[in-house]
Amino acid sequence: MSVDLRNRVVDLSKKAAFAANKHGVEDQRAQVVLVLDISASMNTLYKSGVVQRAIERILGLAISFDDDGQIDLLLFGTNAYQLPAVTLDEVEGYVERVILSRYKIREATNYAPPLRLIRDKYPRPQSVPVFVIFFTDGGNADRPASTKLVRELSARPVFVQFVGIGNEDFPFLRKLDELPDRPIDNAGFMHVNDLEAIGDAELYDRLLNGFPRWLADARQRGILTA
Repeated sequence: MSVDLRNRVVDLSKKAAFAANKHGVEDQRAQVVLVLDISASMNTLYKSGVVQRAIERILGLAISFDDDGQIDLLLFGTNAYQLPAVTLDEVEGYVERVILSRYKIREATNYAPPLRLIRDKYPRPQSVPVFVIFFTDGGNADRPASTKLVRELSARPVFVQFVGIGNEDFPFLRKLDELPDRPIDNAGFMHVNDLEAIGDAELYDRLLNGFPRWLADARQRGILTA
């Protein structure tokens, strides 16, 4: 990768570490999972480089925060797809090389398929939490199934931070944020009109806002074992 990009991601990791320290989770290891929408309305964000830059920013968080310094990446539209991990060595050109070369950005929007993959991968309590960052720009067609899966994930070592992008109001994601009948609150929601307009420090601060409380609750419930 280019020296400039490597330096940029390292600088991002320092900003992410500052945000983690602010929220009291500077020594917390976690597995970072990034979930990306490939519905038709996202096409411009992929083609213009916005998604590539977002992946680089999340990698900065992962390097400061992740147990192996990489991002597990899922795509979702009509179905869900597991992609190769994003690392510092592999991040340059990832969208062009791995996503756009293999997938059409024109599918429907179903939240349940990626949530189901995550549920099945992390079936029981463990010591390392899973921090999921879930980017979407629109409402989904599978609300009952998605609601059920968020409830199921509340008994797993998984926190899901939903990020709504664009001008939608995202009423369903707001509902998931406040969903009743869960052992603990395992989901957060943040709305970002323009990913390019939000600064790195603010992005990391908002992404981490709900994570510390979930960590404490998950440990108290025995969902996290350390």
